[in-house]
Amino acid sequence: MHRVKHLRKDEQQIEPLFDGAFTENKPIGFPNKNGTNAYSNIFYWAHLVAHETAEFPLHPHEGFEIMTFVFKGTVEHYDTASKVYTPLKVGDVQAIQAGSGVSHSERITKGTELFQIWFDPDFSKTMSQDATYKDYTAESFKVTSDRAKERLVYVGENGVVDSITEGLEIEKVTFQNGAFDEILDPAFTYSYYLLDGEIQVNEDRVVKDDFYVLQDAPSVRLEVKKTAELFVIKTLTKVPYSCFIERY
Repeated sequence: MHRVKHLRKDEQQIEPLFDGAFTENKPIGFPNKNGTNAYSNIFYWAHLVAHETAEFPLHPHEGFEIMTFVFKGTVEHYDTASKVYTPLKVGDVQAIQAGSGVSHSERITKGTELFQIWFDPDFSKTMSQDATYKDYTAESFKVTSDRAKERLVYVGENGVVDSITEGLEIEKVTFQNGAFDEILDPAFTYSYYLLDGEIQVNEDRVVKDDFYVLQDAPSVRLEVKKTAELFVIKTLTKVPYSCFIERY
């Protein structure tokens, strides 16, 4: 029997930042006194909306692989590995392997929307490695079309983002109205964030900013009620190393 998790936006962790300049809704928030809702090798996932232009000041990271996906607006990123400010525009992706330690800051302009997602690539290895950083422009990604479906692969086969997180695949899929039967690998966990539109997933109605997770499922039926943009992360259900979240 497959397992399902469905979080509406109002069921996610919602946090205003910098006197309301930003709002983040977090399908996977940072661990608190009650523990963590992280799973597989996904540690943290935030969707940020910038209501004003503001800056995250310089702050450190270690061990994690951190990816930022820009959907609207612009970001300027600085880190102590590159030592320069780099602009990111709509469609760009930033990947940081924090390794033994790196600090960074981000200037985010009003109207920007982005994901920042942290992956656990095996701390027993990464903590002894130098930090690395790379930007990927929107133009470097290819969109493929299959009937009423468009697919943009970030990580995995035909993707261009170099990831060090084992078993990780990331893509964005745009569905036109209709029914779609998607074949899944039961050894993997599929995490879906609906960026826009409306979908019936099996018996559940999923709308914009909903988060949906499937485990142990050989397939899924998606009935698209309104043209839908779906962000999909595929990760190993059983990770073959000790994850950071196991400390909580």
